[in-house]
Parts: sequence; C-alpha cells; structure tokens
Amino acid sequence: MDKEKKLLEITNQIYILRNQKVMLDRDLAELYGVEVKALNQAVKRNIERFPEEFCFKLNSNELAESKSQNVTLIDASNRNFKAPRVFTEQGAYALSFVLRSKKAVEVGIFIVKAFTHLRRFILKNENLMMELKNNDHLSKTFSNFEKRIEQDLVVLYKNASKFEKRLMILEREFRKLR
Repeated sequence: MDKEKKLLEITNQIYILRNQKVMLDRDLAELYGVEVKALNQAVKRNIERFPEEFCFKLNSNELAESKSQNVTLIDASNRNFKAPRVFTEQGAYALSFVLRSKKAVEVGIFIVKAFTHLRRFILKNENLMMELKNNDHLSKTFSNFEKRIEQDLVVLYKNASKFEKRLMILEREFRKLR
C-alpha cells in the first residue's frame, strides 16, 4: 500500500503545461534525493540528453498558468528567482541516467509508472465521459436517477421529521411514567 500512496503523491505532482504532462524540477529533485541546483547542473552538463520536448524552462505566462493549477512557485518578485525547469515523462526518466545512483534508477522507473498510471486514469475517464455525451439513453438515465435520488431524499427528510415527532411524544410519555 505504501507504493500505491507514493504513486498517488507523484501523480499529484504532474501538471499540464504546453499541453504536456510535466513535473517541476524541485519535485523531481526531492524524489531523486538531490538539490535542485545539482539536478539542473546535471541537466546542463548533459544537455544533449534533454531536448526541449524532454524539458524546458517556464516563461511568465506559464508561471501564471501554473498558479491556476495550484502549483505554488517561488515568488517571481524575488531578485534571485529563476524560472523553474519542467520535465516531461521522458525528461524525468532521462534524469535517472545523468544522476547516476541506485536511487535515481529506482525513482526513474517509479516516475514512469506514475505517468502511466495518470495516462490510464485519464483515458479511462475520458472514454466514460465520451460515452455519456454520445449516449442520450445514458444521459437521460443518469438524469432520471439524479431526480429519483432527490425525491427519495425529500421523502426521507419528511419521514425523519415524522419519526422525530413520534420520538419526542414517546420521550414525554416515558418521563410522565417516571
């Protein structure tokens, strides 16, 4: 179960930027057990392994967009602020080769699993949403089902009120008997 929890945590660190699923350098550095500076230096030393479709630095528009995805970034008004580098699935995995540690290999594989997990989740739910949109019968069924639930809740509420009144009457009668 611990691996599933870790997988979910990593999946929650994957964001959509430039229509790609990416992870921030600081999140990857934490996973790989290195400092962000060391991670970015390894990328610079091996830049040929990191074409733009594997990693890129965020621009000001993307920084603003990332805030809308609830990504808390360092305050850009800070003088020492450097735009974070983000890594696609391929770039995150390529890090395991340039960081050269046993942990880096294990984490790289785990990150690929997290991206795969997210991709499957999206595809599974995307198909479901498409089925709902394209199937009038299912849409009507769900709509009717929601209405029935709403009606049942109203009935339950009314019955609960009747039940509460009966309970209060019984309590009063019980107190009289004492």
